Amino acid sequence: MKEQQTMKELRDRFVAFSFAASDFLLEIDMEHNIAFSSGQVQSLTGFDSKSLKGKSCFLLFSAESAEALQVFLKSGKKSGRIGPLMVDIVHHDTKAIQKAVLMGMYIPDNPHIFLALNATQSFHDFLAMGGHDDVTLLDEKEFEMSAIKAFEEAKRDGKTLDVTFLETDKIEKLKASLRPDQAERFDAQFKALLKEQSYKGSSASQMDESKYALIHNADISSDFIEKKIQQLVKEAQPNAGDVDIKSKTAHADMASLNEREARRALLYTMNQIEKQGLDAAGTDLNKSFDDYLQENADKITRLKTLVGQQAFKIQFQPIVFLPSEEICHYEALVRFTTNDSPYELIVFGEDIGIAPDIDMAIIKQAIGYIQHHKDKVDHLRVAVNISGQSIQSESFFEKLTHTLEETGCSPKHLMFEITESTSIGNLEKVNAFIQVLRRQGFEICLDDFGAGAASFQYLNGLEIDCVKIDGKYIRETENSKKDEAMVRNLVKMCKDLGITTVAEMVETEKQANYLTSIGVDKGQGWLFGKPADKAEYTKRDS
Repeated sequence: MKEQQTMKELRDRFVAFSFAASDFLLEIDMEHNIAFSSGQVQSLTGFDSKSLKGKSCFLLFSAESAEALQVFLKSGKKSGRIGPLMVDIVHHDTKAIQKAVLMGMYIPDNPHIFLALNATQSFHDFLAMGGHDDVTLLDEKEFEMSAIKAFEEAKRDGKTLDVTFLETDKIEKLKASLRPDQAERFDAQFKALLKEQSYKGSSASQMDESKYALIHNADISSDFIEKKIQQLVKEAQPNAGDVDIKSKTAHADMASLNEREARRALLYTMNQIEKQGLDAAGTDLNKSFDDYLQENADKITRLKTLVGQQAFKIQFQPIVFLPSEEICHYEALVRFTTNDSPYELIVFGEDIGIAPDIDMAIIKQAIGYIQHHKDKVDHLRVAVNISGQSIQSESFFEKLTHTLEETGCSPKHLMFEITESTSIGNLEKVNAFIQVLRRQGFEICLDDFGAGAASFQYLNGLEIDCVKIDGKYIRETENSKKDEAMVRNLVKMCKDLGITTVAEMVETEKQANYLTSIGVDKGQGWLFGKPADKAEYTKRDS
């Protein structure tokens, strides 16, 4: 009886706490169906509490938010806490999207999970509450990934997307004329505005101090975006006149372009803008892609020749256990015999459809090295990258399994890292491929894991052994509270899911000590060893 009373007190306390700072409460069962709801349910979701009962809680959110929530629900089982997580609530009738902060908890011996959501009236209200740190625009690499995902979805759903480029130097000048707190608020509001107008609120980028780009639905015009910016400027500085904004919108016809072609045409256009200004931008991504192929015809021929002749070598960078710094394995990194950037050539190979050929050539060379050196090198185990494009190819997978059978290469010496350079569409199909490899004993790692929705989608849809945290977050842990919190929470979530973690780009003793303190399992970076022609490791002096 006393235990039941304690449980009731816990629940009542959570409900009281939740409503002190939240707009509505969800109580869901272990199948994630709604058992109880209360608060501003009707206005935020379009359902009343009675009709919500028995429905999947994921129906209330966007696809990306539902994927992220599934991961948080899994990881929260061990700690008992869920979130905080920023989610998009989708109104059932109007399809309007409302951002909200979700937090929740598991109560011991209770068959239900409790979720509290705090929604804001607008992004500007959210900013006024101090949410500045959450408003950032994508960098170039993130924008590439966002473009791939957006174009894939548009092609699948039969939608039309446009890309608008904006150029103005007045935004930075206006910020310089404001007080620091006003400038910070205006900067966050401006970025939030671009995000709100972009496709699913996540496809806006800042190219440099004066240039911006966003992918958006075709029914949103550049004039509308400019008008919104002018209104925001006048709110910040009422006496300011109209801001001079140049814009150009490019149309993406997904009926004739595939998603990678559209993405490459977009990046080609962005590159032309950076070199020659906004006037260099075309208004048709189809023509931009044709121009791109024509300009790179020689590069296409040269790359195919390099791969065909195996005109590359692999180098090995050690990955060590933390904190012991004993060797765990090595990552195989490709180095072409030309002066070209390996990353750029591999991405270019994906653009022209030969990434599977590149990956297979590297895998064969890595297996050859293993066979010649496995009896000479202690703890020789090599991780080889497989691109997102390759892992989705049935012919590549057939060649891979045939090569593994033919060479007899043991999981003791070989593992695989799946890179996110190409968005993975059919997660169910890819996961089936991954499980075939895992059943044979091969360890699978998800490379370049970050804070984006796609990473959480992959973590939820793919059963893997390891996550490698993107080095850009590791570098910033000393200077950014946001990145430090993201890394710490990611490590905790992976531990709850039984997934090991690797931190890349570890360059300082301070970074290594911090990563050890939060429970990162392994480290990779110049602190432990640079890429070398031989798989050799000498433990550094403490």
